[in-house]
Amino acid sequence: MVMAENPHASTRLRPIMHAYLRELARVGCYGKGKAGVMRRFIENGIAQALEAGVIAPKNIEDFGERIEDDEAPDED
Repeated sequence: MVMAENPHASTRLRPIMHAYLRELARVGCYGKGKAGVMRRFIENGIAQALEAGVIAPKNIEDFGERIEDDEAPDED
């Protein structure tokens, strides 16, 4: 299976946000590491924006992906 290459995204967060991310990663229900926790919260926020009609849905195939690709495990 050929997977689409994910573009790298970086962000700067305040130290307190990193502390929250580490704590949520330790809890484990939001992701295995900081990257997994961030991914979960970003995806949840986008899903809420889609449901509220703030942004329009996009076709996953336009980005070289398939629905099955979205089920891949986190890479933290």
